Amino acid sequence: MKKGLLFLILLILPALAHSLDYSLATDYCFIHKKDRIYIDGYFAPVAGAAIDKRGFKGSDLRYTEGAGAIFINAYPAEDHALSFEFGYGYMRLNWDKNPSFSQKNFNDAIFSIGYITTAIKDWRWVINLGVHANLDHFNMGSNAFYTGMIWGRLAYSKPLGIHIGVVGQTGVKSTYLFPILGFDWHFHKQWKINAVFPLDFSLHYFFAEHWSSALSYRSFGGWYRSFHRVGKRETNPESMVSVHANGIDLGIYLNTRHFSAGLFGGANFGGWIQIRNQHGAKPTYFHFDAAAYGGIKGCFEF
Repeated sequence: MKKGLLFLILLILPALAHSLDYSLATDYCFIHKKDRIYIDGYFAPVAGAAIDKRGFKGSDLRYTEGAGAIFINAYPAEDHALSFEFGYGYMRLNWDKNPSFSQKNFNDAIFSIGYITTAIKDWRWVINLGVHANLDHFNMGSNAFYTGMIWGRLAYSKPLGIHIGVVGQTGVKSTYLFPILGFDWHFHKQWKINAVFPLDFSLHYFFAEHWSSALSYRSFGGWYRSFHRVGKRETNPESMVSVHANGIDLGIYLNTRHFSAGLFGGANFGGWIQIRNQHGAKPTYFHFDAAAYGGIKGCFEF
């Protein structure tokens, strides 16, 4: 088992460059408590970063993102659950020398349906379908993207879980599909590691009852490489924008039966803004430097 686990770790580590952060509870960790309502949210501002591109010397980028959602859960039968998500996503792209558009705030409505089952011995399966629709220039055809996921966890042994599946999205002239592969390992009563590409890379230390800290690899830009389309009156009308950046942070978290909250802070490694024309062609990349960030997250269930 140790050789197999080592191989899995070596396989997953290079994938960090392509990881994403599903900032809301897409693993439906709350379902096993049989709660009917679960409310989840986070907010993360990033400090100013210089644009590293010829002709944009002195240009400054300030980026913020956040999201919130309510999950309404039903339990039609033993070992089977349904969860309906109604959420909101926010992104602020404050770039003082943006050559393509003046819009700074991007707002999304989120809806998804999840099916969770433990009917197969030692397995927990999640099937999820969802949509993210931009509210600033609402169009379900040209300014919304659709998501899907099949995710299984095998309880390989008491401290070890193996994860497999597939996750993807399509819409706004882009389509991505990724395998889900990895493990979670409670290798000590106070330590746990999650290494599940592309969903979760984190190391947790449980230092007191209800309290823990975590070192996490985090991605920015909302759903991985998803695009937002701007309005018709911009310099580059109906162009599409995407943000991509990764970072590492340290956080402290409170976890009780019905309430959880956390604070985290760290630094990203820099990244890029990608802008395409209205047809999804002629991409232009604007790289930006590393910057510090912080954030808060919380959830409430009943």
